[in-house]
Amino acid sequence: MSSTIDGRTFLVTGANTGIGRVTARQLADRGARVVLACRSAAKTQPVIDDIRATTGNDDVSFLELDLADLTSVRGAARTVLEGGEPLHVLVANAGLAGKRGVTSQGFELAFGTNHLGHFLFTTMLCDLLRSSASARVVVVSSDSHYQAKGIPFDDLRRSTRSITGLREYAVSKLANVLFAQEMARRIPASEVTTVALHPGVIASDVWRQ
Repeated sequence: MSSTIDGRTFLVTGANTGIGRVTARQLADRGARVVLACRSAAKTQPVIDDIRATTGNDDVSFLELDLADLTSVRGAARTVLEGGEPLHVLVANAGLAGKRGVTSQGFELAFGTNHLGHFLFTTMLCDLLRSSASARVVVVSSDSHYQAKGIPFDDLRRSTRSITGLREYAVSKLANVLFAQEMARRIPASEVTTVALHPGVIASDVWRQ
């Protein structure tokens, strides 16, 4: 299928399951070069094999990225930058919900994974995106951000406090929206268009825990 995305590079986080997997497959089917940025190579390779087989597009690859570990985030960003290829679209999709704990650097788990990891990854790739103009950043958020009354900064370096993790999830989604809004304000749309979206209530696998 010929389209305007033929040969353009898309990077999708959390692309081995749920929304990310479907996004990666649809992009590959339209001729895009697709990078699946995920934690596990073992869990992602079968997805890559399936996408290649069903779409006929072999330009599908894996990037190791653990958003709950900022060391991994920095390493993944450096790998992209050292690759010397343009990056036309970054889909910040990966996330978790209903799971309690802290990240490798001690941030509340939902905030650290859903927002902070993506924030660092995106900002490290910002110059590459701008040089690949016109580029796009798509942040997968949720309308649950309306449930958050604000960002409880004193709680961000503590383990998840609520039993369900819903409160912390809402905060992380609010942070997603605010980040997208601020990035859109700072960077001209002629260089990078930044948007946030609510995917709706679907089988995204985000609640698998």
